[in-house]
Amino acid sequence: MDMMTMNLSQFKECQKTINTVLIPIGMIEAHGPHCALGTDVLIPREFVGRLNDVLDKKILMAPEITYGHSWGLAPFAGTIDVSSEVFINYVFEICKGFQQNGFKNIILFNGHGGNISSLDIVTEKLADLEVSTLTINWFIDYREDIKQIAPHPGHAGEDETSLILAINKNYAYTSGVGSHETPIQKRFRFKDGGKTLYPEAFSGNAEAATVEKGEQLFHMLTTLIVEDIETFWELEQIQGGRIDDITVDA
Repeated sequence: MDMMTMNLSQFKECQKTINTVLIPIGMIEAHGPHCALGTDVLIPREFVGRLNDVLDKKILMAPEITYGHSWGLAPFAGTIDVSSEVFINYVFEICKGFQQNGFKNIILFNGHGGNISSLDIVTEKLADLEVSTLTINWFIDYREDIKQIAPHPGHAGEDETSLILAINKNYAYTSGVGSHETPIQKRFRFKDGGKTLYPEAFSGNAEAATVEKGEQLFHMLTTLIVEDIETFWELEQIQGGRIDDITVDA
């Protein structure tokens, strides 16, 4: 159910039957010379539409949070970086607002790697308020599955570029883009290190991306994400009980 287009009466009806809200979270930043700056927003937005087709009447789909934290890509033009402190407080306050509206389950659908550590803090704070959360970082949580279709994923790599092409061919291109491997581990930090970590603001084999791979990824990942959401609801049913009462695939 799409919150953005609801009126007040519809929202009140939604509150009676739905206790789970999904908040898409992205970033506006450089994605190589070839992908849209809004890649990390466009991909979660597309997933929301597909998930809504499957889970309508079960989840409130909230408007997206467009800006996030990106220390690594901050040196590149087009990156609009929000400090981690501000980002944490902003997302937490949004989630607290949903809690005050009766939503006890919150799914944070994240499309940007730089947000992950901040969202971990947000979910800990929400847990202390007795709000249950599920964070979905699709590019990490399902990385091995992704490699079956796009063997060289990365930041604006084969996987992300394929997904963007599947959304709209005008939002990305592949001709002459090439491939970049990350030359150092992310645990090394130094001034403007992102320019070394992400040559030309991307990693992975972007040139291998195709529309067909993007469609395959959307289909596969939507199924896997639905399974994780259903597990989230199963956990809700047994809170205070035994965790081994449910089966979670490794």
